[in-house]
Amino acid sequence: MPLLLLVAGSAAVAGAARRTPLPAPLLLVAAGLVISYIPGVPDYRLDPEVVLPLVLPPLLYTSASDSSYLDLRAQLRPVALLSVGYVLFATVVVGWAAYLVIPGMPLPAALVLGAVVAPPDAVAATAVARRVGLPSRITTILQGESLLNDATAITAYKVALAAAIGEGATWAGGIEEFLIASVGGVGVGLLLMAPLHWLRTHLREPLLQNTLSLLIPFVAYAVAEQVHASGVLAVVVVALYLGHRAWEVDFATRLQEDAVWKMVAFILESAVFALIGLQLPVVLKGLGEYEGVTAAWYAVVVFVVVVLARFVWVYPAAFLPRLMSERIRTREENPTWRGRWSPRGPGCAEWSPWPSPSPSR
Repeated sequence: MPLLLLVAGSAAVAGAARRTPLPAPLLLVAAGLVISYIPGVPDYRLDPEVVLPLVLPPLLYTSASDSSYLDLRAQLRPVALLSVGYVLFATVVVGWAAYLVIPGMPLPAALVLGAVVAPPDAVAATAVARRVGLPSRITTILQGESLLNDATAITAYKVALAAAIGEGATWAGGIEEFLIASVGGVGVGLLLMAPLHWLRTHLREPLLQNTLSLLIPFVAYAVAEQVHASGVLAVVVVALYLGHRAWEVDFATRLQEDAVWKMVAFILESAVFALIGLQLPVVLKGLGEYEGVTAAWYAVVVFVVVVLARFVWVYPAAFLPRLMSERIRTREENPTWRGRWSPRGPGCAEWSPWPSPSPSR
């Protein structure tokens, strides 16, 4: 019964959010916070062992399959600088700030916190970007970043957690694990995408094709994790390929598949954001010595550091590639420090923290 109420209630709130100017994720979290304090409401917990293999793959799959492979390839550099560079930068900066501000917090535990809060959420970022009407180039960059940054954050989280519990993690070991996870995840995705596409195009029964479609993200994730690679990257690679080649699947199947995945994504997204709010009492009970105003102060500090780290990272991400590559200096306009803040960068039809290739080249 609690599960049914969770699904029905979160779907109702998400539906109501479409009639308001507020993004659905924010309204769902707020509703969950309020409902969690109603007497009789059971405790809800987000179990990582359930969320990662059962909830994350379908959400990544539906988001990646709807993305444009060509647009993401055109924005590969800013996406990589944000999904890898920024996440690692924010993990270190937030971890160091938490270590300095929170008494008694070991540095490895602070880095665990940094890895948790560093990556922007895939669903919320895209939803907010579309709601406020950001230019398509920025939306593409944010969407591409949110598809890939979980792989970086999960790897950083595992390394920091191993150090925090005393398993002897080292920087060299962390870099090695990241390379294995990233290269292995992409490799698994590349190995699976062609056979899966062949099956999709040779199954003639729409119900079987849709059943296969529902299984694909779980299969890709499970195979990658089995070989200690990144299941996130495997799912994203497979989804981008299948989405790019979707026109080769018959129309009836695509019509059913689109409806099924929209329903699955709507239910999962709504339930997950509602659960984030509903589990607040459980989180507060586990804070231990960090309670009340003190915990709120630490949360504000971490939030401010995350926001500032994002702005700070824009500058080296914009200027360092130009210093390191003559090809970039030739093809792209020279960025200015004012253009990093202006809503319309000089010479760019659609602003982003990175300049567009010069039209005259």
